[in-house]
Amino acid sequence: MTEQTTSPRKHRAATLTDRYVHAATRRLGDDQRDDVALELRAGIADRVEALREERPDLDATEAERAALVELGDPDALSASYTGALQHLIGPELFPAWSRVLRAVLVTVVPLVTAVVMAIDAFGGEPLLSIAGHGAWMALTLVVHIGFWVTLSFAIVERSASPEVTTEAMGVAPWTPDSLPQLPRGPRGAIGETITNVVWLAILALLLIWQQVAPMVRIDGEQLPVIDPDLWSFWMPLVLLTLVAEAAFEIVKYLAGATWTVGFAALNTLTGLLFAAPVVWLASEERLLNPAFVEAMRDHVGGFDAGTVHTVTLVVALGIWLWDTVDGWTKASRTLRG
Repeated sequence: MTEQTTSPRKHRAATLTDRYVHAATRRLGDDQRDDVALELRAGIADRVEALREERPDLDATEAERAALVELGDPDALSASYTGALQHLIGPELFPAWSRVLRAVLVTVVPLVTAVVMAIDAFGGEPLLSIAGHGAWMALTLVVHIGFWVTLSFAIVERSASPEVTTEAMGVAPWTPDSLPQLPRGPRGAIGETITNVVWLAILALLLIWQQVAPMVRIDGEQLPVIDPDLWSFWMPLVLLTLVAEAAFEIVKYLAGATWTVGFAALNTLTGLLFAAPVVWLASEERLLNPAFVEAMRDHVGGFDAGTVHTVTLVVALGIWLWDTVDGWTKASRTLRG
């Protein structure tokens, strides 16, 4: 009569070792489960005996618990036998995944969001609706890009050997040529450059936006704040000066973000090119849309277009003077070393 192998739990209370072996072998195939279980039990028993010799103060139960703690999570131990991955994106592909994800996010999200918002603006949608649609589109793109890029890398990692995963994703193996360049300027230079360019872009977009999709609505009529007649010459000139200022910021950063006499002079010139037409138009009280001024006078008591023009003139001059002095001060510091 053949003797049947019976689980220890049918004759006695399950020990910690029984529970550990069960947890570590339950996901293994039949062809290796029994062998692994025997190996584990023998290893645990040996370690318990060694611990009791090293630390006579431990009783059998305490030594058993200590031995299992040393072995660690049984699921992780099981994975070491099966070769199953315990991560979504492992160390072989994580750097490539990170680079691809960042590259796609910083190119696709701003571009698509800007196109969607521009379409809404030219369609005459309200400002809040355009902003809300743009924010929702950006969030949707981030979620989808993050999901699909991660899923692609996870599938490749689980379907190919580590040696070919990066090649399968079309990602070249890492070499020293992949190392990033040292920062071109002092710490914070890139942040300052990006901030300046973004503010210039926002100002340019607001100037265009208030014309193509006026944000001011009076008596059901959308009115541009700036005189539409200025778009025949003056406003395109102002936009060109904003582009010139943004180009100056980028060139300065690429050259090392160090203020020189030449950069201080260029900064003075580009600032003057923007301030001069704004100051002249404000001094002639030609900036504001006459229809907007008339509607404001009808609905806002005491509205004075002259005051608005004066404030605009002072602010434009003040910003130019402050920026000019700041640039020459930084250039002077550079000369002094």
